[in-house]
Amino acid sequence: MEENKKTAIEKIYLLTKQDAEFNDELRKKLGIIDDERLNQIFEYCIEKVARKQGEEFYSSFPIPSIANSLIDDYVRMEYFKRKDNFQDFCLALYQQIECITNKICESSILHDIVTKMWGYSAYIKSEKGKELSISERSDGDFSIGKLVLVGDKKVEKSKMALQSLYAIDKIRTIVYFLGYQAMMKSSDYDGFIEITSLLNDIYQCRNLNHRGNTTNQWEQEILDRVLPLKSFYYFKFLGVLAQYVSFIKKGIDFLPSLDKYASSLEKKEMKAELNPVDKIDLSQLPDFSKWGKKF
Repeated sequence: MEENKKTAIEKIYLLTKQDAEFNDELRKKLGIIDDERLNQIFEYCIEKVARKQGEEFYSSFPIPSIANSLIDDYVRMEYFKRKDNFQDFCLALYQQIECITNKICESSILHDIVTKMWGYSAYIKSEKGKELSISERSDGDFSIGKLVLVGDKKVEKSKMALQSLYAIDKIRTIVYFLGYQAMMKSSDYDGFIEITSLLNDIYQCRNLNHRGNTTNQWEQEILDRVLPLKSFYYFKFLGVLAQYVSFIKKGIDFLPSLDKYASSLEKKEMKAELNPVDKIDLSQLPDFSKWGKKF
C-alpha cells in the first residue's frame, strides 16, 4: 500500500477516536456494527433460543395460567447459568418450583385429599406379579404424614390448611401425591428422599441472594457440599426441576381419581406416639421454619 494511503487511514482512524459523530457516520457508510450492538444482537439470539427451549420445556403444562411466568423464569435461569452466576441461577430455578407449588396448593382438591389421608399408611403393598392398588396399603403406623411432613410438630401440621404449611412440607406433599400418586412402595423411600433433598438444596442455595442472611451449621454444610461443585450441581438441579415438572404433568390428571378414593375413606388422624423404629433425634433435624418466611 502507498505511503500516502497509509497516512490517510491513520488520520481517519485518529479522527474516529476524537469525534464520535464522525465515527458513527463512517461506520454507517461502511456498514460496520459496533461491538456493543454486536453484543446486543448476540444476547438477543441466545435469549431467543432459550425462550424456545423454555416453551418446549413447559409445552403441554397442565396449568396454562402460570406457563408464561414459568417460561420467563426459565429464560432468566439459562441466562444466569451461561454467566456462571450460580446463586441467581438457583433463585430463578426455585422461583419456578415456588410458582408451581403455590398454585397447586391453592386448590382445595389436594387439601381435601391430604386431610383425609395423613393418618393412612405411607406405603402400599407390593407383591411380585401383582398390580399395585392404592387401596392395598401396608400395615403399620408409618403414616403418610410421618413421611411427608417435617419437624417435631407433624401432628399439629396435619391439622393445618395445606396452603399454610411451610414450603418444604408443600413440596414433599406434591412429590408424594402427584409424583408417586400416593402409591409409594417402601423401596421408593430412597428415591423420595433424594428428590426432596435436592429440592431443599436448591432452596438453600437460593437463599444466598439474601444479604446479611446468617446460616446455621446444617445450612452451611449444604453450601460447603454444593458450592465447590457448582458445575456438577447446575445439571443436577436442572434434572430435579425436570423431574418435578414431570411429576406435575403426570400426576395432576390423577387428582380427581385420588380425590374420589380419599372421599371413600374415613378421616384418619395421625398418631402422636412414635414407634421405636420411627424415633429420631429431634435435635438433629434441620431448621425448616425458614421455608415459610419467603414463600
